Formats: sequence, structure tokens, C-alpha cells
Amino acid sequence: MTAMFVSYTKEDADCAEHIRQGFEAKGYTTWREPTTPTMESILYPRTIENAMLGSATVVLVWSNKATQSEWVERHILFAQQLKKPIIPVVLDGASLPPTLIVSTTITGQTPCSDAAAQLLSHLPLAESTDPLILLSEKAAHNLIRIRKEAIDQAAEMLKRDEHREAVLAILEYLAHTDLMMGVREQAQAVLDANAEKATTLAFRLGDPRSIIGVRCRDGHITYFDKQRICSDEVTIVRSVQSAGLELDVRNLICGECKEAVTIRIDCRGYRE
Repeated sequence: MTAMFVSYTKEDADCAEHIRQGFEAKGYTTWREPTTPTMESILYPRTIENAMLGSATVVLVWSNKATQSEWVERHILFAQQLKKPIIPVVLDGASLPPTLIVSTTITGQTPCSDAAAQLLSHLPLAESTDPLILLSEKAAHNLIRIRKEAIDQAAEMLKRDEHREAVLAILEYLAHTDLMMGVREQAQAVLDANAEKATTLAFRLGDPRSIIGVRCRDGHITYFDKQRICSDEVTIVRSVQSAGLELDVRNLICGECKEAVTIRIDCRGYRE
């Protein structure tokens, strides 16, 4: 069954539960936080990342309280890193983060009992056979054998140039964070085999994985190269800690109205 990840802050838990129940009634699976101490709860940050890795879509319950949540911020950053579709459910008119550019937004009211119904038309099927969704599920599997199968599938998808950015993001995650060396090495080998093609594409077009959109208060969207803004000392304001991540605060300028936009961004892997 296709998995959905619902990101929320504790103040919006009722809304999140309504959405999860609505999804599950339609045949989707959703992840819930462990209620008793387990090995998964001990490895909480990794457990969340693995749940998001295996999900087809991230539903973001967004409110004024969520704007202050370090964990929600971390969820958004990780979903963007993995190129996951993000659909916000905005409860109280809170403005979305400037770096969150989405094609669909649902406007709800607490406890947003109808939000799941509104979301369904924007989601993949509950029994989806989309190769990228199946790849994500395998990459998040607890069996080493299945994760290695995911890497083989990723290699074949790259040969066909299918979902290239998302596939590379999954491989990079496995290569850098999987607990098993054999999985890390296999994922890195596929990345290395594709490095020459990726370098050629980046030289001609710029690496699409490093391009981010930033929205100013007037709604204009300007696109920036993450590689450039993460290494450009002129834009640096400071670094902040958020849910265990060190984020860089950057001042950018809207390309339309020239308004200053301050963002918080994960620059790991982009600093010179």
C-alpha cells in the first residue's frame, strides 16, 4: 500500500490524526510516532527520515504553531532533499516558508475532518505501481536484501533517465547514512558510475538538484543555485541549530521587486 507521511506540530495533532484516519480508510498507510520506548524511538531522527523516505507524499499540516516547530522545519528540509511532493494543509492563514514552492495547497480548519477528502485527488493511488514509489518503499525497507534491490532498481532507472533527480537523491541518502557498509558502498558505486553523465549535465545546464525557489512576501518566485548561495560569504547572516541540524541563515534578493528575503537552508554538502 502506498505510504503517506503527515508532518505536524503537537498543537495540530488532532488535525493530523483526522488526515491519517482518512488516508487509512482509503487504503493508504501512514506512520505514527512510537508510544513506548523501542529501538526505533531511540533512533528517532533516523526513524522519521526512514518513514519519509518510504512515503510517496509528505502532507504538511501548517499553522502559526508549525512555523515555530524545529521538527516540522526539519521534515520540510528532508522532504525537499529527497524531492518528495509536499502538500500543505494551511489551518490558520500562516504564510508558508519562502523556500517551500508547492503546486497545491489545501485550506482547512481544525480539526480539518474533510482535509483528507480534499487531498485524495492530489495523491497517487493507494495501490500505486509507480516505479519511483516502489523504489522509495524498497529503499526504506528494514531488510538489507531489499535495500540492495532498490539500488539495482535505481541503477536501471538512471539508465532510462527516469525520475533522475529523485533517484539520485535516494542513492545519495543511502550512500551517506545507511547503517550497513555494504549498502552504502553499493549505492556509492552507482553514484560514481553516473558521475560523469551528471557532471556533463551540470556543466551544460546547471545541476537541477541544487536549484531552489524562494518566494517573497509579494508572491514573486526567484530561483537560486544552492551551490552558489551556500558558498557565497556575502549572503551569510549566521548559523542556527534546529532539531539537531545546523542551518545557515541567508539574505537573498527577490528578482522581481528586489525585496530582501531571509531563509534558513541546509547547506551540508554544498559548502566549498
